[in-house]
Amino acid sequence: MRLRWARSCCKWTEEKFGDPITGHEQSGKRPVLIVSKASFNKLTRLPIVVPVTSGGNFARAAGFTVSLNDAGTKTTGVIRCDQPRTINMRARNGKRLKRIPDAVVNEVLARLDAILS
Repeated sequence: MRLRWARSCCKWTEEKFGDPITGHEQSGKRPVLIVSKASFNKLTRLPIVVPVTSGGNFARAAGFTVSLNDAGTKTTGVIRCDQPRTINMRARNGKRLKRIPDAVVNEVLARLDAILS
C-alpha cells in the first residue's frame, strides 16, 4: 500500500497556508513537512504539518526551527516547529516534493515533543 501522506513527506501546498492568519503565523504558498503518523493521516485525512520558511527570525532565535540547508534536499530554509497545524492536503492540492531525511524528521519530532510535553 502506497502512503500518500506519510510522516517525513515534504509537500507543496497550492493554497494559502493557514488562511486567515494573524500576528506571526505563517501565510502564503509554501512547503510543509508532515509530522503525524500515516495511520492518523489515513483515518482523518488531515495530516499534522509544520511549515518550511526562509524567514522565521524569532523562531530561529528561540530554537524552534530545524534547518534544511545541509539536509541534501532541494527544499531549503527552516522547519518551524512552533507552528504545527492540521491541513486538508487534498483541498489545498498538495503535491509531494521530497522525503526529508530521518535525522531531520527526528530532530523536528524532538522539538515538537519539547514544546508539547
